[in-house]
Amino acid sequence: MTSASSRHSPPPIDADFVNNDNVTDVDHLKNMSSTVEEIRDELEPNNANNDSERGGLVENMSNILEQVPDNGTKPNNAIENPVVPIEANLAKNMSNTLEQILDVFKGLTIAPERGIDDNSKFWQIYQKSSIGFRNSLVKQVNSDISIILTFGGLLSAVIATSIAGMQPNPGDTTNTLLVQLIQIAANSTNSVPDVSNLSSSTHYSSSTVLAQAFAYASLLFSLFAAFGAVFAKQWLNSCKTGRGMSLEERGIEIQMKLDGIEYFRMESIVQGFFGHLQISLLLFCVSLIVNMWAQQPNICIVIICITAIYILFYSGAILPLIWHPDSPFHAPRSRLLAAIFQSYFGASSRLPLYTYAKSSAVRWMLETSTNPESIDAAAAMVPRVPWPPNVDLSSTFLRLREIFEACHDRDELYVKYGKIMANLCIRSTKIRPELLSISQNAYNKFVETRSRFMRDAFMAGRADYDQLKNTQERDTQRKHRASVRTALRTMLVYGLYNRFSRPDDEDLVWHGDQRWHHSDEHEPSCGEFDWLVDYLATDAENLGDDETEGDALLVLSAMQGLGSPTKRQSYISSLIRCMRSTRSPRVRHSALRAVCEAREELASISSASMPQGINAQLIDELSRSLLTSVCPNDDQTTLNTGPDTFFHVDRDTCYIRILYALTKNNEWCQRLHNGHLKRCISLVDRYRHYRPSNAASCYLLVVFERIKALDKDLPFNPAEKKRRPLIEDAWNHAKDSMADLIDGIPALVKVTEPILTAFDDDVPRWWFRDLTTNVGWTLNRLTQKQAEYVNDGIAEAAIRSMKGLYDELSPIVKQLNTSQRDNLDGSSES
Repeated sequence: MTSASSRHSPPPIDADFVNNDNVTDVDHLKNMSSTVEEIRDELEPNNANNDSERGGLVENMSNILEQVPDNGTKPNNAIENPVVPIEANLAKNMSNTLEQILDVFKGLTIAPERGIDDNSKFWQIYQKSSIGFRNSLVKQVNSDISIILTFGGLLSAVIATSIAGMQPNPGDTTNTLLVQLIQIAANSTNSVPDVSNLSSSTHYSSSTVLAQAFAYASLLFSLFAAFGAVFAKQWLNSCKTGRGMSLEERGIEIQMKLDGIEYFRMESIVQGFFGHLQISLLLFCVSLIVNMWAQQPNICIVIICITAIYILFYSGAILPLIWHPDSPFHAPRSRLLAAIFQSYFGASSRLPLYTYAKSSAVRWMLETSTNPESIDAAAAMVPRVPWPPNVDLSSTFLRLREIFEACHDRDELYVKYGKIMANLCIRSTKIRPELLSISQNAYNKFVETRSRFMRDAFMAGRADYDQLKNTQERDTQRKHRASVRTALRTMLVYGLYNRFSRPDDEDLVWHGDQRWHHSDEHEPSCGEFDWLVDYLATDAENLGDDETEGDALLVLSAMQGLGSPTKRQSYISSLIRCMRSTRSPRVRHSALRAVCEAREELASISSASMPQGINAQLIDELSRSLLTSVCPNDDQTTLNTGPDTFFHVDRDTCYIRILYALTKNNEWCQRLHNGHLKRCISLVDRYRHYRPSNAASCYLLVVFERIKALDKDLPFNPAEKKRRPLIEDAWNHAKDSMADLIDGIPALVKVTEPILTAFDDDVPRWWFRDLTTNVGWTLNRLTQKQAEYVNDGIAEAAIRSMKGLYDELSPIVKQLNTSQRDNLDGSSES
């Protein structure tokens, strides 16, 4: 069949070439051409340099299309050439086209994949891990169920056959009658045997009844085991996730179902069906032993009892679903029963709520996964999900700490995991205390990075506070206020040098160091803390949040001063408010620590140099508040334990250090004369008996001497016999605490001098020798480091006073040594 055409005729082809298949090939080529055009348009922005290459590709495709008919008619001259050359030519062009497509793709610069957020990344990885875990669990349970069904079926068949064999034979009566008929025929026709004892009914012996009872019980156990296996199959089917959910929703549902399987011990229940089979086998053995026992009518009772036991077991399996919607035990109509019950009584589940399903998934990933990518994705989710209170995260924290210490040579990862661990520390979760410590190998890196951790948290808190002040929406304010609290809590986690800390740890109050510096090693100015002073004076006070006030005070202690001039009055007022006796111990003691860090600036305040905004009345009130911070119940019975006990070595040492600094100023000595002096005197005996000794002994003696120098009579003599251990401890610490005690050495010398006049037999010789050694050691160290204190002009006075004391002690020690030798000589002569 031929047809005329105005266009150029293609080469002749065979008539069979034009069919439906060929039309499909033509359409396919057209689609390929359009696909190439789409590829070019899609990639054009990023691949402008490849226009000529892609243009040649499309041109080749067009040439191919021109060689193929686009309709169902046969072209002219169809009989001249066979189909093989056309097909070969088409296949060759197709191959060349595909090669060109591959070459184009190889040369493309594909835009990088857009990054996904941590949440999506986590749930993608979680779904891969959890599906494998779930499939493994389902496979194991299915294997157990198959064993139960197989063995239970075989055992049931054997038991059923045995029960059939235990039945009495109804032909026994017929056999007896036949025997009697034979006897009649053999003996005589007149003899009639007694047939009254024959019965048409079957009688069961007691042994048969008991045997069959055990056999039926065995059969029931076997059948119930198989029945339970069928229900286990249904429970596994209920663990499948639904469709039409987002990635996160599906992951949460998977985790909740896995939690349900673990909490309700589904595997243990399935294992219990094996126990049924064991009991069934045991009962079957017992039935074989008592097969011939006399018959009894209680066989039905036994079957009822066994059935009742299984009914109770079955009820115990499905009833949890009524109270706990997350129960993995599902059976027909159980959801209906649960819905009816919950409509009247409400649902109550002891499993983590939906809110905590995310954290449960994160914890599972961290504790079980060995894939670094999975661990990294789960770790990134730790700060983003809520954690149930009092949950034990020791294993999770240990895993994070191992990664944290292993990344000590990769700063970004090190900081990332350090912040994640801090986020766990600030939550109300359980972490074993020993896990908070930093190993010896990672100690130096942690000390170097502490400042960065605290600086980042401080800057984050300041940014949130600025946004808090710039918004009027309550929900947004609540969010930023919570972020500020989180930032303050996070700073406290890094407050100790050798470990992470829980923010409420009491050691942070007395031994924590919240100082930090900028990336250029410069310390922050007091003005950078203005926002936190405002937060303490306004937001924290209005909310009545003791926890946040305590955190803010500890962070503000890093200023080591009273703040910028514009905020100084506000800061002192906040300190006074926080040291009132009505405040919690942590708030009072945090304020005391903040005052301790600002003690030098406080000591410099006098009536002649009163800073702007501060007056004598405010300073007097601060002095009284210092006393209430350590003695909140001065007029009541003091507690024997806890932070408000009468003698708390860390609290009272901090308090005495404040007084030591303040008594440099005579005006402060006047303010501290009454209540504070009484408190110091009460601490003398406490420190005298306290071991190990500390520098508080030296501080106390210097405070007493400075107050006495103002012609204030002390109610006791620090140099009396029972006070000598204080002087001994003071000089023992003076040689090791030169920087803190150098300005108090002249006063310490004056306290020590009266003892020299008490030189008698009551004073042990070794006491004078030890005192002379300590004074000489302190004198030598101060002489060597005199250049460090020349600018302050305090070293010269300290050296002069110590040299005079040493010159007085040396002859005494020499005389004691001479007397000792004379005594030894006299003893040897006698």
